Amino acid sequence: MTHGGHGGNVWSGGIPADWLDYSANVRPGGPPAWVRRALTHAMENVAYYPQVSMERARSALGQFLSLPPERVLPTAGGISAISLAVHLNADRVRIPAPAFLEYAQLSERVGLTVERVPLLGADHEVLSPAQALGADLRENTCVWLCNPENPIGVGFSPAQIEELLAVVEEKNGWLIVDEAFIEYCPENTVIDRIGKRQRLLITGSMTKILGIPGVRLGYLCGGDILPELERYQNPWELNCFAESVLLDLPENASTIAADTEANRAARAEFVRSLEALGIYVYPSQANFVLCDFGRQVRPLEDYLHERGVLVRRCMNFTGIDDGRHLRLAVKDEASNERFLTVLEEALKCAENL
Repeated sequence: MTHGGHGGNVWSGGIPADWLDYSANVRPGGPPAWVRRALTHAMENVAYYPQVSMERARSALGQFLSLPPERVLPTAGGISAISLAVHLNADRVRIPAPAFLEYAQLSERVGLTVERVPLLGADHEVLSPAQALGADLRENTCVWLCNPENPIGVGFSPAQIEELLAVVEEKNGWLIVDEAFIEYCPENTVIDRIGKRQRLLITGSMTKILGIPGVRLGYLCGGDILPELERYQNPWELNCFAESVLLDLPENASTIAADTEANRAARAEFVRSLEALGIYVYPSQANFVLCDFGRQVRPLEDYLHERGVLVRRCMNFTGIDDGRHLRLAVKDEASNERFLTVLEEALKCAENL
């Protein structure tokens, strides 16, 4: 049986809504009410081309991120922002292992050499960004870091990011911080350094916190280099639905803070329950957790799949491709209880194999 290499593979059979999807890290219950209203309102504009300059969208995004509009660029999801950032003038890229697969894949597509360096030490230790990515850094290297880190979930403080950035600047390189999950630990953002530190860029995504992976809404933030990267973006990349959500985003920022607190409480309880089953859970500040089961998880994955539950096995994440790891989303209390019940059944069945 083959399951998807990425999360969110709800198209593997049946109706997507019938799956209990713990493989993709998206807001439980789908988009909030204000987002649904914005999407409905966008229907009035489907007969027109979106604003090609994205002037209105940039203004709203800048307001939300507390940055000037010229420092922000809306994109069709976080992946589009990443695809623009790989066009930086660098000799190579350095990526932590494990990390989001597309950093390497999109870099290789434009001919860059990829260096992978371990982010995990012995006994589940997570190294600091400077310790892992700053050691023996060569000139003109583009360094990628996700904060909080995907797939581990660990969050890095601004001081830790600054430590790595200092090394990168000394080597005339670039640091790209992917803040796709930063709404779950906003205290860790370095968005306020954009424009002040020219060698820093930030990619982001509104997909997870707003529950809209089908809409595609992300962003790229940078200093003076941003117009050069913008040249690689296709016209009309931001569709009317993504624009409508973005225009309403600044006045609804408080709802995101509420979701952050709900996730923190749900994650803490979820982690306690997983650990009670004898599973090692890495420290997480995101809306997902990385688990080391200490045994091969394929039988567990198959059992869960047969019962309508999707999980993210980590065989294509360098550094945790030992068959023992699963990345699990954090959802609402009822979903988490249902998942834990099926997982406990799977563990008991696996013991009898």
